[in-house]
Amino acid sequence: MTRGLAARRILLVINALGRAGAETQLYHLAEGLSEAGHAVTLLAIAGAERETRSLEESGIEVVTLDAGSRPEKLAKTFEIARYARRADVVHCTGWDATLWGRIGAIMARRPVVITEHTPGRSLQVKRNGASRERIIALHNRLLDRGTYATIAVGAWQIDLLVGEGVRRESIVHIPNAVPVATLRQKAQLGPTRETLGIPAESFVVIQIARFFSQKGQMTTLRTVSRLREEQGGDVRAVFVGKGPEEDSIRREATRIGADWAMFLGGRNDVPGLLRLADLCVLPSTGEGLPMSLIEAVAIGTPIVATDVGDVRWLVETTGSGICVPPGDDREFTEACCRLLADPALRGRLSAAAARAARDFDAPKMTRGYEQVFDAAVESSPLPLVLTE
Repeated sequence: MTRGLAARRILLVINALGRAGAETQLYHLAEGLSEAGHAVTLLAIAGAERETRSLEESGIEVVTLDAGSRPEKLAKTFEIARYARRADVVHCTGWDATLWGRIGAIMARRPVVITEHTPGRSLQVKRNGASRERIIALHNRLLDRGTYATIAVGAWQIDLLVGEGVRRESIVHIPNAVPVATLRQKAQLGPTRETLGIPAESFVVIQIARFFSQKGQMTTLRTVSRLREEQGGDVRAVFVGKGPEEDSIRREATRIGADWAMFLGGRNDVPGLLRLADLCVLPSTGEGLPMSLIEAVAIGTPIVATDVGDVRWLVETTGSGICVPPGDDREFTEACCRLLADPALRGRLSAAAARAARDFDAPKMTRGYEQVFDAAVESSPLPLVLTE
């Protein structure tokens, strides 16, 4: 084992393993922990929507319980506890794994660590649109004393958690990260503009996000429409992701005759798509620390995004782009226009992002988690996480 830490048996619990940012972060973490010599089991309570073959080839045990409803999850609590007993430490990612996974870990008498990815409690709703804010706050308050540590991916989340009854001294900030070298290698493999049918001289504005109202794909569509009108050039919008709002965005694209908008769905070649883009945009109304923007930093694609969550901190720390107030479509459009009109500025932002990417490299993030897990197993005080 490297870095003087013992090899541990680690159970990683998530509700569903999909393609969203929290799931992607966990994917990178699982691979990093396995490469570091830990025995890793990844348990997806509701199941896995993305392929897990690469995880399994890395020596990670993947378990799916296929429990979608609350009664099904309640019935699976004893099974979660059974897997927890096999582990030295249990880690739970996001709602509602932080409920069922924590209960299972407490039943098994194993130390438990959770990671908070919330983009804002007002944005965490049930399928019928009802808020989950009160129930999440209640379960944090009730289960915090049985939790060794809470990891916040965004510094802004700390005050929120404390307000919900989480002990401030049990919170540690570990930003999300991506495997920079691997992403850069994948970026070189394509696709190309030619294979996507995009002219070489066109500007490409890409948004990588699930189609939820908070992500603002409608703003991106209308922004690119205005850019085409005001700049008079060929600007293309490329959307990557799936979700319930996709149909409404597609209908609007059809209504305005936006044959310049491409909807690519879920993709496994995101690094290559970022490489061919001129801008990566994210006009969200709520975020934690978005993985898509960290991926853009790693590839060196300039960013225009809204000032929500830790987005401004990321953009300013890396020097990778421009951050504007949420809900100000005109300022968002002007920022995009400014960058598309100034190739020298885009070049400087790209170079700054590429230099700063080392601070958001997955091995650094993994080392932080290892230190927290090791302290949890040893019942030691929560460490000041050192990731250098």
